[in-house]
Amino acid sequence: MSISEESEFSGTLIDGARMYAASADAVNDKYPNALHVLSHLLGMSTELALKAYLVHNFVTKKELRRLGHDLTALYEKAKELGITDTGSRDFRLAVLGANYKPRIFAYPETGNLTVIQPRSLREINREILCEVFEAVKGHELSTHMQNEPGLAILSTYPEDLVPSAWDQRANSPTNRCT
Repeated sequence: MSISEESEFSGTLIDGARMYAASADAVNDKYPNALHVLSHLLGMSTELALKAYLVHNFVTKKELRRLGHDLTALYEKAKELGITDTGSRDFRLAVLGANYKPRIFAYPETGNLTVIQPRSLREINREILCEVFEAVKGHELSTHMQNEPGLAILSTYPEDLVPSAWDQRANSPTNRCT
């Protein structure tokens, strides 16, 4: 892949990551207890952001396919290439990744899951997004867009949630299935 193609591809990946993060914020506004959906959206956003960082640092598409949806492996590779390393990211991505990689959030099964609160996931997701966005798009654009959807957290995530009450919200719809 040429430098021009690498730059375009990493830019497309980070833009996709922003879209998934902004979508998580929108879902959280309406359904703050939708644990599976929020975790899946934030997992996708984080995966795309990490892949954008890797492509920006000349990791091949073949290597990206090998790393797959493994958030821990993607983060480890990104750390090798200079992304900021924090212990809390290691832990939270490992917990998220244990359910994300096998696609449990997309295809939920009955059982107990060990999860990280979406608020905490969105915080590390924002950290990673901002760092990667600046690496890929540059400091000037990053500063200019720091309050834009995806880069900024534009929703108030609850401290605690009740996943079994995912559809409970203050405003009930007027159109219902009958």
